[in-house]
Formats: sequence, structure tokens, C-alpha cells
Amino acid sequence: MFCHQCGKSLPPGANFCSNCGAQINNGVFTASPASTMFRPQAMRMMAGVCAAIALRYGWDLTATRILAVVLGVLIFPLPEIAYLVGWLVIPEEVPLAPQANYGPPPR
Repeated sequence: MFCHQCGKSLPPGANFCSNCGAQINNGVFTASPASTMFRPQAMRMMAGVCAAIALRYGWDLTATRILAVVLGVLIFPLPEIAYLVGWLVIPEEVPLAPQANYGPPPR
């Protein structure tokens, strides 16, 4: 996991970046600041290609999806083919192992 502000590598479960102090949202996957893209599990509508692009370049996810639909209508079939290629080429996010819960549920 990497800080979305400064790009520093963070340990799993960190709530704040030890370098810049930015709050870390553990429910949202953030890609490496390098040229790596991952299709996140949490923010998908279909295959996660728009979410991967939005995370990698820091764009708004809704705006990225709207842009993909508008381009898909205007210059059919190029964006659709690019989406399918992205689905095949961009790797999936590797989920972290779930936390073990050995006790009874809290009351």
C-alpha cells in the first residue's frame, strides 16, 4: 500500500502516513506511484478498468466513467476495444489476507 499524497510505501493497516501525515483510507486500494496499474476489487462497476485508470492518474472515478461512455458513443468501437484490452492486460488487485477473528462476536 502507498500513500496517495507522497507515494511512500506504507505497512498494511496504517491509518496515517509516517512521512507526510496524510490520512489513509484502508477501504480504498491505491496503486503504486510507479507506472503500475491494478484493477481494484472495491470500486468496480464491470471489470475495474476505469477505476484502475482513475486511481493511477488521480482522476475522479465518476468523471472517468462518464468520459469512457461519451467516448464510446462518439468514436465507436475504439474505446470498447481499449476497455477489453485493459481488462486483459491490467492485473487484478491482490487482496490482503483477511484478519482472523477467534473470539465471539462483540455485543
